[in-house]
Amino acid sequence: MKTRALHITTTSIRVFMILFWAWVALDKLWDLQSFRMALTKQPFPDWWAGILVWLLPLVEMGIVALLAIGSFKIRKLILPDPFFLSAILLTVFTIYIGLGVAGLYAQKPCGCASVLSRLSWGWHLVVNLLLLFLSILGWYLSGPTTPMAKSKRYKKQVVLFPVRSLLLSTPIYAIILERVKKYKMRFAVFPAGPVQFKL
Repeated sequence: MKTRALHITTTSIRVFMILFWAWVALDKLWDLQSFRMALTKQPFPDWWAGILVWLLPLVEMGIVALLAIGSFKIRKLILPDPFFLSAILLTVFTIYIGLGVAGLYAQKPCGCASVLSRLSWGWHLVVNLLLLFLSILGWYLSGPTTPMAKSKRYKKQVVLFPVRSLLLSTPIYAIILERVKKYKMRFAVFPAGPVQFKL
């Protein structure tokens, strides 16, 4: 029962984060000009706006894609954990908003999604902290050290064809097969007398 609850919790967080990041990225891409204008009003150099106007939505859509294919094993071999990427991005956003709440910026423009832009900076910080908590919780629950992952592991793995032996045996078999083809055996199945070879 505990494993089932962990699975439901992890899947619910995954679906919520897919919906959240897709909504945020598509909202930015839908109204690209106003997003670019909001970025130029931020307290950092204007040349960052040209980079961030495409980089942020692409990273957010990348997180959506990684969260969507999260059940495939190949993701763990090549690509980073999407919950970890989400937590990093939300940490950057939360620090930025926290500095704004602390009063380090003269003006506080928001380049966020349409509904979040109506929130005050204090509430925006609370929402980001909740989203950061969900990302970290999803990262913990979907990681290899969770109780759910430990319960699925076997004590001893049964490997029928180890990759190392396949990599070694295939070329050796090909060499032996080539030699056998080169020197064909020339004899009768049931010889009545001595067999003569023609060379």
